Amino acid sequence: MQAVDLLDGRDEGCFGLGEMKKEGSEDGIKSLHKVMRVLDCFSVEDDVLSVGDIARRLSIPQSTAHRLLSSMRQAGLLEQDKRRGGYRLGLKLFSLGSTVLASMELHRISISAMEELHRITRMSVHLAVFDGQGVLVVRKIGSARELSTSLNLMERAPAHCTGVGKAILAFQPTATLDSLFRSPPVRYNGNTIVERAAFEREMAATSARGYAVDDEEHNIGIRCVAAPIFNEAGTAFAAISVSGTAWDLMPDAVAEISRTVKLHADALSARLGFAGLPSAKASGEHGKPT
Repeated sequence: MQAVDLLDGRDEGCFGLGEMKKEGSEDGIKSLHKVMRVLDCFSVEDDVLSVGDIARRLSIPQSTAHRLLSSMRQAGLLEQDKRRGGYRLGLKLFSLGSTVLASMELHRISISAMEELHRITRMSVHLAVFDGQGVLVVRKIGSARELSTSLNLMERAPAHCTGVGKAILAFQPTATLDSLFRSPPVRYNGNTIVERAAFEREMAATSARGYAVDDEEHNIGIRCVAAPIFNEAGTAFAAISVSGTAWDLMPDAVAEISRTVKLHADALSARLGFAGLPSAKASGEHGKPT
C-alpha cells in the first residue's frame, strides 16, 4: 500500500502503519508525524473524538481523516467508542507505555526514595514526568488519610498548578512557558495562578529555592511540596513530591519537608548522572542547569 499525504489531502491509497514506503524514506517519516498529530489531539478532557473533530483540528478532509483513523484502529492505536460516537486511544498505547515505564531507569531507582519519603512524612508521595505540556504520574505511594482528589497513578495532570509540574517548569526554557500560555491556563479555583507575569514570578522563586509549592492551587484542601529531577544532560524532566491535606501539611511545615523532598530528588538526579547544580535565574531561562 502507498502512504496518504494527509496534509494536502491527496489520496494515494489507504495508509497502513506497517506498510509505509521504503523504510527511512521521507514519506514514511511524514506518515509517522501525521499519526503523532492525531494522537496529540486526545487528552483527558477530549478522550473521545469524532472523524469531524480530527479533520478540523488537523485541517484535513474528513475522507482523509476517516482513512487514517481506520488504519490506526486496525493497528490497535485507536478504538471505536460506539456509545459516544467517536474514537478513543487504544489499549496498544497503554501496553507500550507500560513497557516504557518498566524499562525507564527513573522508575526503577525511585522505589526506595519514595518509600523513605512516605515513611518519614506519612503523606502521599508522587513521581511524575513532563511531556511538554502536562505531567504524567508514573508512581504513587498513598497515605491512609489522603483525599479522593489526590492524583492517581498514570493520571495526566496540569503542570501550571501542581507541585510536580511547577517544580519542572521552573527549570524549563522560556519557550516552554510561551507554549503553556498560548491559550489561558485553566483556573481550577481562586488559588490557581493563571496570569503570565505572576506565574513567572512564581517560577523565579521556585528556581531560587529549588522546590515548588502547590498551595491548594489544583485542589482545595490539598497542599504539595515538590522538587525537580534532572537527567544526565541537565534537563528537568521529572519531579517527586509529598502532598497532604492542608491541615496535615501546614505552611509552617513546608520549609522543613522541602529539605527532605529536595534531598531525595537530588539523590535521584545524581544516580541518573546529573553532576551539576541548577542555577537560580529570576527571568528568561528560569533555572536551566549549568
